[in-house]
Amino acid sequence: MEANNLKVGDNVTDKDLKVGDIVTGKVIQVETNQVLVDVGYAFEGTVYKEHLSAEKITDCNKVVKVGDDLKVKVTKISHGDDKNVMMLSCLDLERKAKLEQHKAELEVEKNVEAKVTQAVKGGMLLKFHGIELFVPDSLVSLQATTPESLQELKAGLVGKNVTVKIIEIRNEKGRDKYIASRKQVEYEVLKAQEKVELAELTVGKILKGTVERITDFGAFVKIGEHIEGLIHISELSHYHTSKVEEVVKVGDEVTAKIIKIAGKKISLSIRSLQEKPWDVFIKNHKVGDKVMGKVWKKMQFGMLIEVEKEIRGFISRFDYSWNPNDNLAGLVQVGDQLELQITSFDLEKQQFTLSKKHLEYNPWADFKIKVGDTVSATVKSLLEKGALVEVSGVEGFLPINELKEERVQKVDEVVKVGDVLQVEVLQAFPKEWKLTVSLKKAQDKVNRSEFEPHLKENVSANQSLADLFAKYKK
Repeated sequence: MEANNLKVGDNVTDKDLKVGDIVTGKVIQVETNQVLVDVGYAFEGTVYKEHLSAEKITDCNKVVKVGDDLKVKVTKISHGDDKNVMMLSCLDLERKAKLEQHKAELEVEKNVEAKVTQAVKGGMLLKFHGIELFVPDSLVSLQATTPESLQELKAGLVGKNVTVKIIEIRNEKGRDKYIASRKQVEYEVLKAQEKVELAELTVGKILKGTVERITDFGAFVKIGEHIEGLIHISELSHYHTSKVEEVVKVGDEVTAKIIKIAGKKISLSIRSLQEKPWDVFIKNHKVGDKVMGKVWKKMQFGMLIEVEKEIRGFISRFDYSWNPNDNLAGLVQVGDQLELQITSFDLEKQQFTLSKKHLEYNPWADFKIKVGDTVSATVKSLLEKGALVEVSGVEGFLPINELKEERVQKVDEVVKVGDVLQVEVLQAFPKEWKLTVSLKKAQDKVNRSEFEPHLKENVSANQSLADLFAKYKK
């Protein structure tokens, strides 16, 4: 049977009023510990101080006064010969009013604070002023990424107050069911904190961060509590970088410069904080300096030489050796190390030239010998068609047919390596580094000088010694 809801003025009878009824009466007497209320019944009802309000009160006079209308609930009615008793209470009505008030606070998209009462299968149960809320597992937290971590988190939240957002209110079987999300609140807090951190960032600012993730195109660096920036692979170094891991690894602390801000995307650069390799090179080197370099690439007219990492200079084939006959293609290979001299800088084009021959002595520079001179020559090596000799530091060639007047089959029949010979210069072309000498002509000159006193004036100076011998034999 439903409780009646009566008010002052209603004709209330014994049959009309019962325990549980809600009735509005008028206060007729107020004492410190109790209030008498006329509800239109045969006798008044009493509301004790403890039942007047859920709040703790010391004096009923501070809450109501005579003449006030007071809505109460009948909690007891008894009839006796000596005494009739009717007990009234405001507590249930007050609680119900507050409950309705709190229900009105539960609006979709509104944040409320509630206490986690239980971790259940599929989610968590919360209490908001006695109203039950449900948070599904998928909406518990941003941080819980595994089933194990989610269960651990839920268990740790039991008994604690958390802030959640009401995302749906369903009416199931006449009762409202409230669905909430803690994850959404975390997300909004995160976004708010990101916004604050982003507001403090400006292009050009230098900051420190920790490498958190590496991809093929760059490294993501945590630069705040809630934000990260990207160092593109091209911004890691002035040097060519094939893989990000060549420069940084996960966990590395790096110092970088903000070069671009586009919304939440922060572009960082390590390269912009580093001095350019070319600037370092020209600061530490000048024309005339000796450097060691590695042959990086061979071309038709010269070579590119890497003297420092990705710092390459050019050496012309004419600057490799004083000897114009040297075959550059056969003398050096890619990867060979050479000692060179810097000969020029082009600062605008960021280029420089090198020379090997300027570090070496040019024997032809001081070569004063001319054709017809008799000189001393040392045999350096034997060839099939002659011998290589050294004359005053210059390499010359002694042809096999210039060894003797007679036909020579093998060079070593006449000379050996190390022999010191007197030879006559047949050809001398300094620009071509070409020197040809003759042993037989020098020997002929010696023999001629020995026989000159015996020669007749009709003997030609152009005759060989063999001709002279033949003439004298006739």
